Amino acid sequence: MTRTQAERMVRRISRWSLAVTVAASLIAMAMPPEATAQTIAFKCATATMNDVQHEWCKRFGARLEKRTNGRIKPQVFPASQLGAIPRMIEGVQLGTIESWIGPPEFLVGVDARFQVLTAPYLFDSMDHAHRVVNDRAFLDKFLVLAEGKGIRGVSLLVYGPASFVARTPIRTPDDLRGKKIRVLATPIESAMMAQVGATGVPMTLGEVLPALQQGALDGVQSALTVFTTFKYYDVAKYHTNTDHYFITSMGTVSKKWLEGLPADVQQAVLEEARGVQAELLDWTKNFYQTGVKTWKEKTRDGWVELTQDQRSAFRAKMGGVDAAVAEKVPGIKEWLDLLRAKAKALR
Repeated sequence: MTRTQAERMVRRISRWSLAVTVAASLIAMAMPPEATAQTIAFKCATATMNDVQHEWCKRFGARLEKRTNGRIKPQVFPASQLGAIPRMIEGVQLGTIESWIGPPEFLVGVDARFQVLTAPYLFDSMDHAHRVVNDRAFLDKFLVLAEGKGIRGVSLLVYGPASFVARTPIRTPDDLRGKKIRVLATPIESAMMAQVGATGVPMTLGEVLPALQQGALDGVQSALTVFTTFKYYDVAKYHTNTDHYFITSMGTVSKKWLEGLPADVQQAVLEEARGVQAELLDWTKNFYQTGVKTWKEKTRDGWVELTQDQRSAFRAKMGGVDAAVAEKVPGIKEWLDLLRAKAKALR
């Protein structure tokens, strides 16, 4: 090949490379932004499985993936796959876990005000609880309590009424006397147990069933649907539906992660979280009724239905302990007053 021929070939190759580059640029410009954007990871973690918290992760992730045309790629990690509850909370604060959902009471170490929903005899039913926690005067302020500690609340769900599971029947407050009962993590719960002569033992979910099996616990305070999904009926037969308070679940995202997103994706996260919150109440109520049926079938006579007099005895013992705790824990009285006022107005 002569020098002239080589130069011509170089020029043709250069023109071809330029044309390919221009064409690629034009194609990229014609594509929607989400098609060229980097994929955004979204890990949603919870301690439970096959319940409303697990369902929230699945639905929230699916909504985000659809809303962002695939820019957000969700992954769901139930049953404490990413660690115990304190580790998951730390992951959200650090930004290594994008989202966690669980009872806000586990955030009491972050802010003492997260225990206010544990107040006894605040709500009459799941519907009543749903109306109150969705009141904007409460909800908008409650969800941002932990922003200064790296956690942004985005949803607040009604999980279900609190109840007890134990090896022996619990029909009166005296049946709890001297017993070690697992609670979440709040002074209000511990005060309720103290009022009936029991000891409240804070414990993350992954430790509870082994402790009950080994006799380190005499009973567990939680929600029926936790007991059924983890098959507590194989260890402790008796379930007592005291309904002394209603457990809630708060969906959270990492503030660090959220603030690093494009503005439109941030908006999608906040809006879709509220959207999925609104659609889960009926799902939760149906799931609870399935849990009642399951417990009765698995234990035959292990479902303890309290009489009105027995319920009144529990109320007489545990009612009002939140006011006593509020005298010792600064910052929660105004929140308890707000919740009591909203509960009365929306009853």
